[in-house]
Amino acid sequence: MTPFWRDVILIIISFLMFMGTIYVYFRLRSSTFRRTRKLLEERVEVKTRQLTEKNKELEKLSLVASKTDNSVIIADSNGEIEWVNDGFIRLIGMSKEVVIGKKLSEINVYSNVDAEIKDAIENKHSKIFQSNVTTHNLKNIWLSSTLTPIYGDDGIVKKIVVVDTDFTTTKNMQNTIEASLKEKDVLLKEIHHRVKNNLQIIISLLNLQSGYIKDEYTLKAVQDGQNRVRSMALVHEKFYQAEELTEIDFGEYAQKLCQYLYQSYGDKTDRINVKVTGDHVGLDMDTAMPCGLLVNEVVSNSYKYAFPGTTTGEIVINLKKEQKKVTLTMSDSGVGLPDHVDYEKSETLGMQLIQALTSQLDGELKVSREKGTTFEVSFTYPRHNG
Repeated sequence: MTPFWRDVILIIISFLMFMGTIYVYFRLRSSTFRRTRKLLEERVEVKTRQLTEKNKELEKLSLVASKTDNSVIIADSNGEIEWVNDGFIRLIGMSKEVVIGKKLSEINVYSNVDAEIKDAIENKHSKIFQSNVTTHNLKNIWLSSTLTPIYGDDGIVKKIVVVDTDFTTTKNMQNTIEASLKEKDVLLKEIHHRVKNNLQIIISLLNLQSGYIKDEYTLKAVQDGQNRVRSMALVHEKFYQAEELTEIDFGEYAQKLCQYLYQSYGDKTDRINVKVTGDHVGLDMDTAMPCGLLVNEVVSNSYKYAFPGTTTGEIVINLKKEQKKVTLTMSDSGVGLPDHVDYEKSETLGMQLIQALTSQLDGELKVSREKGTTFEVSFTYPRHNG
């Protein structure tokens, strides 16, 4: 083979190799392009699907914000109004042109709104507050507003959203109920006051009647009756004097009752000391009445029998409450019950009353004869009567 043809063959081979390289290169490029295009198409499809879902959500939110009867306001971080919905216009009676660009505090709708914004931003939570508003069409309404700061990824407040609800009807009903309850409280106080006065009249009548009684035993019975009625009258007095009509402080009641009993049975000396100790326990009418009569009976008996002659000592009334258990302890340091007296079978009116009143409380009675006499009555409070 001549040099000429050898060179021609080499040139052809080189050309073919070049063309083969070009072919392989473009095949690889084409394959890579197809893969890249497929990935891009998949990403575009995912993004399109996500955007479609977002648009649907935004459409729903826009529909809710625009068409709801609630007022919706969007303001910037300084409280300057950027957007209001149609509900705001219907509720407040102000046009968008009037409020856009103004601060929330400048539209005279909300009470102390700057303080609410400051508190919501400082504590990073929504604030709910109420405002009494006179609208531009001169309607007086009550608004319940929820103010929510919206934060960006950097933790800085971007927007402030205020949603208002007209709860005028609910507020008016609440005011009506409160007025009705206040009226009932006044009536109940008046009833307690009148019952107390009527019982006081009975006490006065018994007092007048006792002036004509010559028999000492009968006179003492009438005086005992007076004290029982007085203990009942004092319960009603405490209830009409109380701010809340549901309960009275039984410790304060017992203190005053013992003062009355001292005036009835005491000999105006300091030889018998009476103490009221324990917790401040509130009792309702159905519980305070039998407890008051119990204190009356026990303290009266102590005055009459526990300290004969010039004997000295003390009478202690103690009230304790642990969870739902109340314990009323009434003790004296006197001579004590005689050994032959069985309080469970006693026929005396005082002992029978003590057991009857304990039963009325669904309570348990314990009597101790150590170092005087102690009556302990335990019961559940509050009681749930069927």
